[in-house]
Amino acid sequence: MRSSSLFGAAILALLCSFATLARAAESTEVADRDGRVLAGDAALKKGDCRAAAEAYVQAAATDRNPRVARRALGVADFCKHLPAQWQAARRLYELDPENPDALRAVGVAALDAWQIDFARRAFTELLAKPDVDPARAWGEILPPLTEGAQTVAAWRVFETLVPRDQVDGDVLLQLATMACNADDLAPCADLLAAARIKGVGNDPRSTRMAAALAVGQGDAARALLEAQRAAKDDPVNQRYAVVETLFALDRIDEARIELGRIASDKSQAAEADRRLGLLDLSSGDLVAAERRFGARLERKEGAGEALYYLAVIAERLGRTDAALRGYQQLIAAGGALTVRTRAAQLLIASGERETATALFDDLLRGNADTVIDVELARANVFAEAGEFDLALAGLDAALQRRPSHPQLLYQRAVTLDAASRTREGVAVLEQMLRDRPDEGTVMNALGYTLADRKLQLSRAEKLIRAALAQRPDNAAFIDSLGWVRYRRNDLKSARTLLTRAYALSRQAEIAAHLGEVLWESGDRAGASAVWARALASSPESKPLRAVHDRYAPPPKSSGTH
Repeated sequence: MRSSSLFGAAILALLCSFATLARAAESTEVADRDGRVLAGDAALKKGDCRAAAEAYVQAAATDRNPRVARRALGVADFCKHLPAQWQAARRLYELDPENPDALRAVGVAALDAWQIDFARRAFTELLAKPDVDPARAWGEILPPLTEGAQTVAAWRVFETLVPRDQVDGDVLLQLATMACNADDLAPCADLLAAARIKGVGNDPRSTRMAAALAVGQGDAARALLEAQRAAKDDPVNQRYAVVETLFALDRIDEARIELGRIASDKSQAAEADRRLGLLDLSSGDLVAAERRFGARLERKEGAGEALYYLAVIAERLGRTDAALRGYQQLIAAGGALTVRTRAAQLLIASGERETATALFDDLLRGNADTVIDVELARANVFAEAGEFDLALAGLDAALQRRPSHPQLLYQRAVTLDAASRTREGVAVLEQMLRDRPDEGTVMNALGYTLADRKLQLSRAEKLIRAALAQRPDNAAFIDSLGWVRYRRNDLKSARTLLTRAYALSRQAEIAAHLGEVLWESGDRAGASAVWARALASSPESKPLRAVHDRYAPPPKSSGTH
């Protein structure tokens, strides 16, 4: 399957609003020989982020003051203008190569641009500076990169760059976290073991990581032992470690029993009841879930969350008016993207496109850090509703403001494919692969698209295997390989791969694929069980619903005449 996100967002955001960034520009004394800095300042004040970023980069190209290049890098990062960001980073490297802070900024920008070799060079040069203490440097560099947009690229750099025998246990634990989050579990396990030897064995972070790692490696017994240890060593903060591990192992009945045991402690009764409600919802027991969240709302225990889940339940039960009222109540109280997305889906279904669009427009006028997520959510909502022209128009407008942004391009390719314009979608992914060669997410997306449409199956498999070489335990990539093996009539291999992918992630699309392969292999009971479990937790999934109804359609009602 295509992965659910494409990495590319920056973590170097210097400021949190256009106004703040503009004020900072005004307070920094920088020579402006040709007026381009002033033009950038003016564009920022008007909210024209693309023009601002490009003006600052042009100023940096003709000014040898590193502060101009630093400002250009900050503005481009803030504006999510990745080509300008990379251009500014290279200029800063050219002008200030001896400055450790500049090298760090350049290195992170190179991760955003998927310039792995350049990033490795920048961080290597940073750590070689005589005034840089490596132990302190690792403690500052690694933590922001252990999860999020740049983690996969960062792991490719730091996997070999960190001298494991020369750093302490905390650095090794950070590196282990990075490896696990980059879907590379074997080195994650090695690093975690080394970190424990160096003194972090009693750290709750290491114990919980060990439990999660064991789940990913399919070792249920060890996962539960580690979770039990975490709960024993830190009963306040890790009280629910065993419950969460049982849930990850899909042992729902045991998780329910453990929650019941915890609920006997009056101080934990409310939280345990909340988690039981979530368990009911994920299991498809909507009546029990509605009862629990309704009671929580009456008791004013997490009222906002309770109202949200009651609206979700109403939506799943077909009470769309009640669901929409709940979502709109939350939006009026400040509800953000998730609530607005669900409300927009209902509004579009009832023909209220403009009202739905306005829900996203409100967020686009807010925090610049979330604009990409908002643009993607809006496009996805329209595409899910079959409004492909509107989805593509929104993406094209977003790309005008944030040119060549990989997440937007990725969504555009997916939308084109869904609109039966597969050739155009493939062309977008091909261009992305030329711009960001060897990026696993792009290789997997292209390989999966080709495989799903039964095109160039040999090349599709090569692309997916190359992606998996980077992230060997990524569920979406493993699913893609299973799907291409299925397309090539290798049911045995497909079944093994898809079973592994489903164990790593219970995503609805993986369940759809696994069920289809099980059915075609003759295991209809197994297929039905997988589909039933997935439909209980993800009834809105169109791919899951489509494959289930194609193979195991619901029985026709026998009405009387």
